[in-house]
Amino acid sequence: MSTISGPSDAASDGVAQEAAGAGPVPGPQAPQGTAAQADGSRVRPQRHASIERFVAGPAPPPSVAAEAARAAAAMSDWTGGGSLPYRLVRIEEALPFEDVEACWKGRRDEWRDEVVGAAGSAVDLAGLLAELLCSLTAAAVSYLWRSRGEYDKLYGELYDLASGRRSDPVAATLRRLVAAVETAALPPADARERQLKVVQLPPAEAAEGAAVQVYFSDEERWYRGTVTAVNENKTFTVLFEDGDEDASVPLCDLYQELLEDGKPLELGLGDPGPDLAEGDRATALHLRRAWCAARVAAVRAGPLEGTTELLIKYEGWAAKWDEWVPRDSGRLRLYRPDELTLSALPDEVLLLLLSQLACSLSLRRASAVCRSWRARLRRGQRDADRLFESAWLNLPVVDPLDGRVCLGVAGALARAPAGERLRLSAGTKLRPHDSQLVCARAVHLVADAGAALCDGTLHLHGGEGEGGLVEGLAISHFRDEAVVVHTGTWTLRGCSIASSRKSRAVTAVTVRPGAALRLQSCSG
Repeated sequence: MSTISGPSDAASDGVAQEAAGAGPVPGPQAPQGTAAQADGSRVRPQRHASIERFVAGPAPPPSVAAEAARAAAAMSDWTGGGSLPYRLVRIEEALPFEDVEACWKGRRDEWRDEVVGAAGSAVDLAGLLAELLCSLTAAAVSYLWRSRGEYDKLYGELYDLASGRRSDPVAATLRRLVAAVETAALPPADARERQLKVVQLPPAEAAEGAAVQVYFSDEERWYRGTVTAVNENKTFTVLFEDGDEDASVPLCDLYQELLEDGKPLELGLGDPGPDLAEGDRATALHLRRAWCAARVAAVRAGPLEGTTELLIKYEGWAAKWDEWVPRDSGRLRLYRPDELTLSALPDEVLLLLLSQLACSLSLRRASAVCRSWRARLRRGQRDADRLFESAWLNLPVVDPLDGRVCLGVAGALARAPAGERLRLSAGTKLRPHDSQLVCARAVHLVADAGAALCDGTLHLHGGEGEGGLVEGLAISHFRDEAVVVHTGTWTLRGCSIASSRKSRAVTAVTVRPGAALRLQSCSG
């Protein structure tokens, strides 16, 4: 390889290069009757300046086929996984020719071959990476690093490794430096990864309580939320995590996030990846960051001498998802028969696992993990209906290890989706700090023996459809009413209402205009 020298003096005289603006990316088309811009894309209502719970990203994927076509390009954005030669070659491929000196064109192919040949030497790899950094133009250095000093420090550490001044037997320091160069040189991966992890919500799952994401083109951002109502005009009301609400979101704008978050494996120095042959079973990291059972359909030589690519066919997936994966990419590992994968669980085992989920909201979220879970949890099927019927959220939720309350009654009632089934543990005494306990949506709340609301008022909202139900709760009130029904239809069954004042309170229950309340076997 060539002799390592210090950074080019010309780099210190560079002028910062301006990033080229890609322009706004149009979001999904809004149907008639929804708020839209002139180009038809949805517009987000005005938001608070302090909102932080957003994820930047491009417009939603138009189709699953388009995702498959973008898979190879998206994988190149993943950082931190694979062998060191694989990562160095990705860094070089990501640099435009205008960002390197003209002489690099003649050196490029030889440099790439030397990187593959130096797989077992941290010293040689450090020298090759330093050589690549030396080839950057002054404008590229100014654009990729926040300051010249940051670049000089990085290059200096690489130079120390390459010259033997610093020992790095297991390449730990080199990995850290490679990750720093990846952060500077590779394009931001979050947007593309986010795009690949969001799929359109199936119509059958568009129900109250569904966890969704909505894309707003004016901000070019995704926002997480929960469907709180299904409207008569076939739109949906979505309550976002930050408290904002949109009452007219069409089905085409509702997306769900897959829950897998796999990462490529980091291979050791000189590790070429798992030894797999044609026909072998393997576990592969799918483009949606899920580790899936797969089979090697073919093996071929990679684009660089000494590299290998494997044609991966995912079990249970259509042939359009087949892809060539480099052996040293960190996305492959040997198949272990004892490793449970989502697609390999027998029906009886899967149903047993799903039966342990606490509430219907958890079951809905589980259905977003993979297609096999979604098919088993579809409403109208006997096993799925049995799971939903037995899914109760017992409150308060207590950590079994330290006895800490993970989810209190007030928090659960404020966030529970309509139709959720909540059970107050026996002997629970509720004493809200502001004497107000609020049911935000129509839920089924059952109190076991001895559960009571002490010296407070129960506020009931949103009893649309079948309405909400409060059963078996003992309520004592002091100055204000015991129960206030604000909206919808609610039923109090087997509840007892008593005043804790010496002279009993005049009003036990207040029903606002337009609301309704049914009393069944109540006392007070």
